[in-house]
Formats: sequence, structure tokens, C-alpha cells
Amino acid sequence: MIQHKSLKNIDLKEIHIAFTDAFSNYEVPFNLTYQELVYLLERRGYNQELSYGSFYKDKLVGFVLNGIEDWKGVPTAYDTGTGIITEFQGKGIAKDLFTFCIKNLKNKGMHQYLLEVIKTNTKAIQLYKDLGFQISKDYDFYVFDQSKLDYRISKSSFDISFEETATIENREIERFSSIDPSWQNSMTSIYRKRKNFTVLKASIDNKNIGYGIIEKHTGDIPLLAISPDFRNRGVGTSLLKHLSNFSKSEQIKMINIQSDYKPFKELFRSLQISPGKGQYEMILKF
Repeated sequence: MIQHKSLKNIDLKEIHIAFTDAFSNYEVPFNLTYQELVYLLERRGYNQELSYGSFYKDKLVGFVLNGIEDWKGVPTAYDTGTGIITEFQGKGIAKDLFTFCIKNLKNKGMHQYLLEVIKTNTKAIQLYKDLGFQISKDYDFYVFDQSKLDYRISKSSFDISFEETATIENREIERFSSIDPSWQNSMTSIYRKRKNFTVLKASIDNKNIGYGIIEKHTGDIPLLAISPDFRNRGVGTSLLKHLSNFSKSEQIKMINIQSDYKPFKELFRSLQISPGKGQYEMILKF
């Protein structure tokens, strides 16, 4: 008999064991150490009380790990990781667990539920649709070797200076950005682990024209924002190259980039870097 309940009193090490098993046969490799999982959850606002698990004879066999925050002013839960251990996959547990989870999130005052799913995971997409989720955004992602940038020459004719800054000018970044960030790329997510990020400011004649942010140990770039007046002039390529110098990882990642956003498509096309399979953002409003 499967029992569903909050993960409030469950040791994170037990969750990590189930997480590792559940993603062992996933189509995209997702093998995290215990410390990496803890970091990921902390960055995404994990709330253990409002996360839920499926148990068989006191063994955790399925989980939904939720982040919680006011997302754009609305109390929101974000599915930061869902899985069923291999032995129990294909038994309908995921749907029952999500139904339990949604009911409890409603009762706890959440107004919507947000998640991302790889486009090729058609079974999961259909499950979410059956539960009432709708596709809200179409995302590309780019993962590439840092060496890809070694011989790229920016076409910029400007004398651009790049400066590391401790201050993040939110209003200016919003003015330079033409797309809304995803949950994991939001400034809230960055601030949760601020010390692990380097912020670069690009300027010409002391005028700020762009910002870039990189997570040093993973090579993840959650933000690359250029003033509209300076786009398509090589500024993005220069900023991307300077950001990559701070990465301790051989790979650079830009995750959850809106697929219909032409400036990024053109940037990566010029770098001869193709997007991965991509994801859908899906949302359920209560």
C-alpha cells in the first residue's frame, strides 16, 4: 500500500538516495552528489514541508521537491525535481502523488504550480496536461565546451570595458532584458547563493550597456542582458567570452532561454552552437 505525505521529517540523505535511483535511467544525465543536490534545492527555494513523497513500507519510492515563493506577486510552488525510483515506475504513482501534492498546496495557500519538462518526455507532458497544467513557455538550452569561445572574434568596433561588480542593478537589468527569467534564472534564485556568482558590467565611456552573471563552479550563465541600443554589435559575444573566464567548469550553460527570442538565437548561430532538446514551462493555476 502506497502512502503519500509531506517530506517535512525526512532526512535529505534518504531523499538523495531516491533521487539518484529515480534519475538513473533518465534521458538526460542527472547524477548529483548529496552536496550538489542540497545546493540545487537551496538555490531554488526548496521548502521541505511543502514537498511530498510516496512511501511503501516506510521506504521513499517517489518524491516531488517544491520551491516556494511569491512569483511575480503570486504565491507559487515550483517543482524543482520529481521522480519515482526505478522499481516502482509505471505503476501510476506519479499521478497519485501529484494529485495529493496539488490538493495540499492549495490548502497551504498556493495559487499556482510551476514546472519545467523536457520536450521529448511525452509521457510526463501528457500527465501534466491531464492534471490541468498548460504550456506557458517554450525554452531552448545551450550547453557547450568553453573552448568553443576561444577563437571567436567579436565584431564589435566599440572600446568596451568589463568590470566585476558586487552590486546588481536590478532596475537597469530589467531595462536591458526583453524576456522574463525562468524560476532558476531569477534574481531571487541568484541572491540565494550570491557568493557563488560573478557579476560583470559592460560599459562604453562610463555608460553601462550590459550585464552578465555566471555561477563560477558550474559555468551556468543565468543572465546575459544587453541594452537594446547595442545589440547585434558584438557586445554579447564579448561579454559571453569574458564571463567564461570566471568558470571553473569546462562547460558553459545557458538554460531556459525563450526559444522565440531572436537575439539569443542569432548570437548562438553566429557562434555555431546549436540548442539542446529544450523544455516547456507549464503552469497550473488554482
